[in-house]
Formats: sequence, C-alpha cells, structure tokens
Amino acid sequence: MNLARCGIAAISLLGFTAQAIASQAECEKKVRALLYPYEENKPNTVLNRFASVTTTINGKEQKGFSLQTPDGSVYYDGDRRPTSLSFVTGESYWTPDRGKTWKLVNPNSKEVMQKVYAGLRSQAEKATNITCKYGINVNGRVVNHYAADYKIYNTGDAVHIEYWVNPDNGFVWRDLTHAKGAAEVVTDVKAEPAPEMKLPPKPK
Repeated sequence: MNLARCGIAAISLLGFTAQAIASQAECEKKVRALLYPYEENKPNTVLNRFASVTTTINGKEQKGFSLQTPDGSVYYDGDRRPTSLSFVTGESYWTPDRGKTWKLVNPNSKEVMQKVYAGLRSQAEKATNITCKYGINVNGRVVNHYAADYKIYNTGDAVHIEYWVNPDNGFVWRDLTHAKGAAEVVTDVKAEPAPEMKLPPKPK
C-alpha cells in the first residue's frame, strides 16, 4: 500500500512539474512576443494607443504624450503639441510649427532598420527573469502582469520592463521601463485605446 501511495505521489509530482514547465514556457513566449511584437509575433489586431508618458532621467521628470499605431507613432510635449513623428519603415521627422509641417530628421535605410529589428529580436530572445501574473486587479481593472530583464543590444545597458495587459484583447494599458546606463531612465507609459486617432500623412 505504501509503495502504491508513493507511486501515485510520484506520478502526481511529475504531472505538476510538467505543467509548471509548460506554464513557464508559455509565459516566456508571451513576454518575448511583447518585447518583439513583429514578424511571427505580430498581433492579429493592434489597437491604437494614446498615452501619457512620464520620463525621469537621473531624478529629473518630464511629461509628454504619445500616439502609437501599427504604422508608427507621434510624440507630443506636455501641452499636447506634436514634436516628432516616426514610421515603422524607419523615417523620423520633427515639426517646427506644431505639426503644420514636418522636417525629415533621419531616413534610416532598409539595411539600418534590418539591423535594428535584429537587435530587438536579440533583446527579446536573451531576456531573463521573466514572470507572469494572471487575472490581477489593478485600479478596478483585471489585467495580466508581465515582467522581464534584458540588455539593450547596442549599448549593453540593463533594463527592467513591466507590462499591464488586457487579457481579452492584448491591449497594453501600461508599460514601465527602468534603464541603467550612462543615465538612469525610468519611462512610465499609461495608455487608453484611441481608435479615432490617426498618424499625420507621411511627408513627401
């Protein structure tokens, strides 16, 4: 009887261990996809995000806003005046007149962007200390919380990142990064869906 009980206990333990390994593997897959949401990780549906952005550099805080879409992003200053525009194809612009006109800052060739995406993929693949917490309540919202550590591919700076995600549609309500390098930079992005907002047309 004792041997039978031991056998059942061992089988149960093996089952629990296999489940834990599978759960951790799924967790890591999810977080790496958040770190590198491109190519095979690209979501089927991407909701536009309008967010408040608080950046603290060596203790000095500055506030702004951003619109993030599948095609690119716009950054606004603390008074919601547009300041910069970038596209996933690599082009980045700045505006001297609150968005009336845009000046090309960097064209970023296809070869350059390929290196950038390769670097981002490497960051995701090498990320460590990945954790997942499911169905937690934060300020009245049920979210999944994900966290990871990685090193920026071209500087080696250490980064800790956290995400608060809608479990139903994958919308990222908040992401928080803490980077330590030549400067200590904390970026806190708190977003809401913005389906009606669009990027300005790509300047010609």
